[in-house]
Amino acid sequence: MRPRDNQAISKPSDAPLFPFWVADRGLSFFLAFLVLITIFVPMIRLSRPGRIGLDLIFAFMLFSGAVATIRQKALMYLVVAVTVFEFAADLIVEFNSSLGHLGWDTALKISGLAILIVMTLRHTFRPGRVSVHRVMGGVAAYLLIGLTWAFGYKLLMEKRPDAIHFQSSIAGSPTGEPSRLIYFSFATLTSVSYGDAYPIHRVARSMAMAEALIGQLYPSILIATLVGMALQARSSGGVTGRATEKNDTDLISEHLIKQKHFGDCT
Repeated sequence: MRPRDNQAISKPSDAPLFPFWVADRGLSFFLAFLVLITIFVPMIRLSRPGRIGLDLIFAFMLFSGAVATIRQKALMYLVVAVTVFEFAADLIVEFNSSLGHLGWDTALKISGLAILIVMTLRHTFRPGRVSVHRVMGGVAAYLLIGLTWAFGYKLLMEKRPDAIHFQSSIAGSPTGEPSRLIYFSFATLTSVSYGDAYPIHRVARSMAMAEALIGQLYPSILIATLVGMALQARSSGGVTGRATEKNDTDLISEHLIKQKHFGDCT
């Protein structure tokens, strides 16, 4: 009785806050928010209401990612607190632009994204059957890496506005605008360079090289790991099935031996 009592006590501490969201399909919903940010944001030039709306979408994306990937309540509350502070910092900087050079709103974004990358990868590569939703989780982690680097470039350009050079055709947007930094980050991550933007500062070059390496290695590692997990699960299932068949055969053989023994005795 004691082991069962211990299990009953330990389960509530890891119980999710939103059970309907934390299944593997939660990773697919989380990926939808990331696609919304990474693809549609660079299409528009944002006014103040648009930037506030984008900050709200970003905060909701962090919250949905925390709910979908984090099981420990303490870490969940930490990410929620970071999300609230990040959104509050965005509003403060939006209405008081003189505080923007401090970069604390961007640093909070990077912190929240970094936590989500780790938790998404842990949730994606946990033991168990490899489903389509878990593959979506791997794609979500890839997009999170691109967003994290984009805000890393933004944090650098708040200190050094000339760290990345943009051609005059796209230089009409303000320095450090997230839309063009997201574009530059994913162009670097996927190694698709059109020559319209390139790093100048040594820190920006180091960040770009690191991102390009991750962009080349991550897809191959992701595919190899998921395929290996799928093959291992299939082989484990086959071994279990063969073991069950062997046990059934042993039982039948033992039963026949007993019948023969009793027949000889009579």
